[in-house]
Amino acid sequence: MKISKLALGLLLAASAFPASAANPPAGNPPSDVRCLLLSNAFAKSANNEQAKQVAAQTLIFYVGRLDGRMAPAALEAAMRSQASTIDPKTAGPEMTACAGRLARAQQTLTTLGRAAAPAASPPKAAPR
Repeated sequence: MKISKLALGLLLAASAFPASAANPPAGNPPSDVRCLLLSNAFAKSANNEQAKQVAAQTLIFYVGRLDGRMAPAALEAAMRSQASTIDPKTAGPEMTACAGRLARAQQTLTTLGRAAAPAASPPKAAPR
């Protein structure tokens, strides 16, 4: 799947969550651990397949962000701590913010990839 299609899907599916992307939660954005928990929950319980797919892709993004940054015991403790503070009333706006962070990261990588792409085709390998 092309990154631009995924980013577009993320933006379109954001409307599937209970709050719009135009109204992110006040204060700091959700932490990576919190986004991991939220995206896991939405991947399992979202009402439509597009929202489930976006949540699953967001989950993978946050697994990647956390992998190698936290020891397993520290990650488990952080997950237990964060899980008890998730409010169903604000979970939708928080999930939208988490998915938006993924969309922005994908857009940045797409832009950087275009800028780094060589202007000409790569040289052909010498015959053997």
